[in-house]
Amino acid sequence: MTRLPPSPRRRLAYLMANALLGGAMLGGIGATSVAAEETAAIDLYGYEEPETTSLSLRSSIMVDDEVVRLGDLFMESLTLGDTPVAKAPAPGQTISLDARFLRQLVRAYRLDWQPDSKFDRVLVGRMSQRIEALQVTEVLGDALRERSSSAGGLNVVIDGGDVEFVLPTDLAPTIGVQNLQYDPTSQRFAALLVVPAEGPTALQRVVTGWAHETIEIPVLNRALPAGTTVQDADLGWISIRADRLVGNVVTDTRQLLGMTTRRPLRSNQILRGSDLVMTPAVRKNTLVTLALQSGPMSLSLMGKVLEDAAIGQSVRVMNVNSKKELVGVVRDAGTIEIPVIGHLTLN
Repeated sequence: MTRLPPSPRRRLAYLMANALLGGAMLGGIGATSVAAEETAAIDLYGYEEPETTSLSLRSSIMVDDEVVRLGDLFMESLTLGDTPVAKAPAPGQTISLDARFLRQLVRAYRLDWQPDSKFDRVLVGRMSQRIEALQVTEVLGDALRERSSSAGGLNVVIDGGDVEFVLPTDLAPTIGVQNLQYDPTSQRFAALLVVPAEGPTALQRVVTGWAHETIEIPVLNRALPAGTTVQDADLGWISIRADRLVGNVVTDTRQLLGMTTRRPLRSNQILRGSDLVMTPAVRKNTLVTLALQSGPMSLSLMGKVLEDAAIGQSVRVMNVNSKKELVGVVRDAGTIEIPVIGHLTLN
């Protein structure tokens, strides 16, 4: 039986693919050996089928595959356009196919194209998707909380800085945590991150780091000057490490609302009780009602405040009629309650 020669186009595709899979380097495909094999084959079979269409080279391309194909490089459609001619870069990376590589390529495939200069090239990028560092720390935090049974937050810090994954587009962008170890005393952890979370592992990385327990505390959402009364609209929340809660750090909004800043305070500053004072409900030299309640009997007179005071605080006042000085407790912005022990001095 007579063996028919293979199609020259298929033969050339085979030779180029064989050069690629046999270890062709990025930026060159071993075209000298390919051209030699091709010439010998053409001499043997006695014919060739060159591409006769004048071709236009693309200056840059994006591929979504592990290989670069012949048809990716030119604007026109090619018979052997699906033929792999180079290994694609890693996802998210770029390589350059230079004029030497392109010259060898068109010679091997009998393409009608010549470089204008030695600087001609094609930039090849690889499409990708990314698992950001925030997603990595969130997944680790969830796994650590489950392991430690902590109801609060955790601040995860990975040794060596943030960890991200750049993936091909056909891989599920999910992370799994395996072999997790955590010491709550030292707050150190170690784990194996795998991508994707389910199914065969495509990427993996061992990570170590710290997992600090955190707590939410109220802070000012804008800078306030001294003497400003703190209102609900002035407040926000931040998360800090629990081991940094030293001294009289404010942890409840009730410790802030209605208080007055003792000094200028910055936005997001950790606040302490010493940063604020009670907001005066009565001011020095203002007129108020002096109220006495003794069983069913009540008595009220006009008085003058001798010092600033907040609700619930003791304050010195003066009976404006008798000019007698008394000590009472601020009930509200206009009333001072006089204890029964001092009622004899009202007059």
